[in-house]
Amino acid sequence: MTQPILIDNALICTDRTTSPGSVLVRDGAIAAVAWFAEDRAALRQHAAEIVPAAGRWLMPGLIDAHSHGYSALLRGTENSLPLETWALYTTLYGRAYDGEALHTAILLGAAERIRGGITGTLDHSPMMHLGSVAIAAHEQSGLRVAYAPFLHDMSDYDLLGIRLPPALAAIIGGPPPLAADSYSRSFAAFVQAARAGSGRVQVQLGPNAPQRCSLAAWALWRTLRDRHDVAVHTHLLETREQESLNRRWPGGLVAEMARAGMLEGRLTCAHGIWLTDAERTVLAIHDVTVSHNPASNLMLGSGVMPLRSCTACGLRLALGTDSANTGGRHDLFGVMRLAMMLPRVQSPVREWPRAAEIFALATQGGAAALGLRDRVGRIAKGQLADLVLVRAEDPGTIAGEPSLDSLVQHAGPENVDAVMVGGNWVFRDGRILAFDEDAVRQDAARIARQLQARVARKLPILASALPEIAARLDRVCA
Repeated sequence: MTQPILIDNALICTDRTTSPGSVLVRDGAIAAVAWFAEDRAALRQHAAEIVPAAGRWLMPGLIDAHSHGYSALLRGTENSLPLETWALYTTLYGRAYDGEALHTAILLGAAERIRGGITGTLDHSPMMHLGSVAIAAHEQSGLRVAYAPFLHDMSDYDLLGIRLPPALAAIIGGPPPLAADSYSRSFAAFVQAARAGSGRVQVQLGPNAPQRCSLAAWALWRTLRDRHDVAVHTHLLETREQESLNRRWPGGLVAEMARAGMLEGRLTCAHGIWLTDAERTVLAIHDVTVSHNPASNLMLGSGVMPLRSCTACGLRLALGTDSANTGGRHDLFGVMRLAMMLPRVQSPVREWPRAAEIFALATQGGAAALGLRDRVGRIAKGQLADLVLVRAEDPGTIAGEPSLDSLVQHAGPENVDAVMVGGNWVFRDGRILAFDEDAVRQDAARIARQLQARVARKLPILASALPEIAARLDRVCA
């Protein structure tokens, strides 16, 4: 049981606008929301702590609906290549990680997210063997997290008919053969560990991508999803090269997933840039959420997801930052602005998304991706108290009317004043309260240098192989 906290006289962000009001938080949830002066005065009688919030927006926490937690230590590494060649670099670095590196990366990313008003994230993780480390780090972070360890036993390079040179294959490796019993035992242990924890961390099934899973892996996907009653998160049709594989299945990959029962069970798909209108409609009918990652999509040259085509068919969307070594900063304020601006070069003015619509993707859409629809993402009685105070009177945010429009258009991590997850402050007075941020930063600098040293001798092997691999990819697309 926690003492009741009243966040008093804030500019509360609703679905469409902002209005002055007060919010009472008790036992990790929103106990009451008051709009009128007399009702706000009455709430003060029930609060053990009153937080004056005049001149601040109070918004539901932003939710990063697609990310890779390990990547926070890879800033400054290769990010000037398309996905299919860039992936060779991130795989090489990833194989150099140990438990200390992953733990530190997750907390480093958590610090950045908390300071940026992000209260929840979905970590799609390729490091199944370090799953216990990841869950412990996410528990320590103070954030609300869905941890989704990879499942795959096939490679896009093999599917595209591209054989990696032996010297490169030796250092990059590939997905191991499916060991269903071993994976099942590990996954069950992760689910049990998360469910025995704080309640903030949950486990989802994380197939890398449907085409990277054999029929046996698809069967394991369905089995574990249903056995453990978990949500599923995967990549889907991110690049033109992946779209070229669509003809392998009658009617395309999405149609095959529907036939095989893969679109059931709270599925979230990242990217979805190269979906057809018909495929978007199928996903919408099956209540699938697509995580839109505009910064990463642009950085990798993957394409621009047609946002209006998605919303026109009723497809639910969320927003993600993806990897630190592709999308850049884990900054959902910046991602919201990109998501709002990109349709302006695709659609007529009457179809441009408004700030309220984009804000809903970063909050309510993200809640659906975490499997917490109707539990987080809005400020209302009964919602979990994942809340963020943002200064509306900073030099970069002052407006004649501090509205939802001005919040989305102008606010950033530098304006975040305080962050609460489940009724607990995790950031206040300029300090991360959930863990020792200074120690994490010191460890991160040291470990990042170690990772660079571990791969230094292998980078020339990779660089020498890239021209031929890139040429073959170009031929595949042509």
